[in-house]
Formats: sequence, structure tokens, C-alpha cells
Amino acid sequence: MTVALAEYTAWHDVGVESGRRAETLSELGDLLTSLSSRPVVSVRYGRFPDGATAGHRLGPLAGQVYDLVAELHLMRERCVPSGAAPPNASQIEALLEPLSADAALELMATLAADNLVWPGSKLMNREIAHQTVTRIVKWFGPGTAWWTNRQGNAWDPVTACTFDGVVAGSNGEYFAILIQVGED
Repeated sequence: MTVALAEYTAWHDVGVESGRRAETLSELGDLLTSLSSRPVVSVRYGRFPDGATAGHRLGPLAGQVYDLVAELHLMRERCVPSGAAPPNASQIEALLEPLSADAALELMATLAADNLVWPGSKLMNREIAHQTVTRIVKWFGPGTAWWTNRQGNAWDPVTACTFDGVVAGSNGEYFAILIQVGED
């Protein structure tokens, strides 16, 4: 009977933990989705597959950035120059630079709220964007690795669009990406 109880407890604990992870991922999704204003600002989030945890390596996260960029290229076919293709995942990995959590918070809020193509044109309320991104950064916690393709007003393009800016982060288990693209 003790063995059966132990097996039930272990199974129950796994089920509870799995349920908590689903709620947690749902919360992250709700926060990120509230920042999205497709096709200008897009987001992607998720949990790395079991056994394939990314740690703090950029490679798996760069692959997720590439997947989002590929989706954006399909959505924006008429805006993207003919024959233009996004960089592949390893090229994206080489383009991204690390960011502190504070810098990631500020840049992600800026990309969610301010239009890269038409400065002064707002995509959403800056204060709301900042509050939402603050919750996202806290959700990920300390030790999360953040990356971007932007350094001040300069950037290394991760898309074939005229303008783009990306912030991507991972705590080794979960990831979040926000990207703004635009054409003038």
C-alpha cells in the first residue's frame, strides 16, 4: 500500500506541476499578446521541449526568432522586396547582442509602444507597455538572458524589412520574443 501511495503522490505531483506550467505559460502568453499589434509588432513565446532545455545558450532561442521572422515574411510578402529572404537561424544568432534585464525592459516597451518607421506615432500607450513588460521581465526572474539586434539607433536586420527590432529572452525553460517590423 505504501508503494501505491508513493506512486500516486509522484503521479499527482507531476500532474500538479504540469498544470502550474500550463497556467504559467498561459499568463506569459496573455502578457505578450497584449503587446502585439500585428503585423507591426509580433510575439512568440513558449517552453522549450522537455530534455531540450536551452540553458542560457542563444542557439535554440535564435531558432525561435527565425521561426517568427519566417512567419512575418509570409504575412508581409507584398511589403518584402522580391526574392528577399530572412537570415537563417545561425545568422540571426550572430546578429543578436546580450542585454541587461533593465535594458531589455526599456527596449521591449519601446518596441511595443513606439513606431520605428514614424517616430512620434504610437502603437500603444507607453505606460501600459512599460507596466506589461515589467511584469514579463519579473515573470522570467533574475538570471534570464536577454538579446537584441538593436544598439541605440543602429541595428543589424533580422528580417528583409526596412526596419526591425527584436528583444528575445529565455530563462532556460521558457522563452519570449517581441519583434517590430516596418516599411517606409
